[in-house]
Amino acid sequence: MSAVSAPGSPDDAGRLIRPYSLTRGRTRPSRSDFAMTSQVVAVPTVTPPTDLEPEHHLILRSCAAPASVAELASRTGLPLGVLRILLSDLLDGGHVMVHESQWQRRRPDVHTLRTVLDRIRAL
Repeated sequence: MSAVSAPGSPDDAGRLIRPYSLTRGRTRPSRSDFAMTSQVVAVPTVTPPTDLEPEHHLILRSCAAPASVAELASRTGLPLGVLRILLSDLLDGGHVMVHESQWQRRRPDVHTLRTVLDRIRAL
């Protein structure tokens, strides 16, 4: 795969990579740890991993210091959905760490919210 260049960069002219080609056809990440405000940081290594795609390396360089998922999407120029899938690959491989805020841990899960909404509609 060829690397995705940042929007507006000189080598961005005419290059079009479909998002599904970056994610190998996957449409959902393998985990749901990536809220917009989650902080992601690359795990320091002596040598960069050789088994990753160029987009993964771009993400690792962009999160050498902690950055939010939204900020990483902006820095890399990757669509948010694609970024979340690639981040889940990196997290599964032990290349990044994700930190959630206390607020994210305390908020209700989707099942609880749907149950509340269903009960309200039933009234």
